[in-house]
Amino acid sequence: MTKLEWALGILLVILLLVVAVLSFMFWFRTGNSAVNVTPNSATVIAQRADDIAPTPAYAGKTAQAAFVLAQPVAQAWQADARLWQASATFPQGASAEELKEGEIAWGFVFYAPGTGKTAVISVTGDQASLISEGSMQLDTPPLDISGWKLDSRDAVQLFLDAGGADFIAQEGITTLTMTLSLGNQSGNNRMEWLISLFATQNGRSFTMRIDATSGEILETTS
Repeated sequence: MTKLEWALGILLVILLLVVAVLSFMFWFRTGNSAVNVTPNSATVIAQRADDIAPTPAYAGKTAQAAFVLAQPVAQAWQADARLWQASATFPQGASAEELKEGEIAWGFVFYAPGTGKTAVISVTGDQASLISEGSMQLDTPPLDISGWKLDSRDAVQLFLDAGGADFIAQEGITTLTMTLSLGNQSGNNRMEWLISLFATQNGRSFTMRIDATSGEILETTS
């Protein structure tokens, strides 16, 4: 399994959790009583993802602005909590012009080295909430947050300029997902953005890895 395939696997697991949480929060706030949190809710979410119509936007922030809200919640949970990953899925059908702001609801995964625990914290608008907890042992601790220089807005702009905008123009309705990883899984001491566009109607994709410190494009696949 290549490094990109491994990273995409982690991205899929995290995004399933984030999409489920954010979908529930959106429909709950709009008062849609037809949506219930049941064991079959994942099926409902998957069915909605198959709809090619554009989906509504969430009130959002850039990743770094959202992190400012999530960090106090994480430190209240565990004093030694460190950011491990940040993920977001943008509205289906969003244009390149809408995407370039890099503002959306975010899901953050924090890791506490002292206890080996993890926490998922969502940030929607100005509200940060602890969603779930778990356990995980990392071989190496997450990289220092001070190395995170490239915000989501800058990362998306790089992505669009380097082929993402052309992909949207060619494919029509697409969904963009992005994940920031500080886990140093590859051992290269890089924190990376993994950004992907998925074409709803034919399953094609366009994916890019970007160094979140320098802005260097590390890999592109389509």
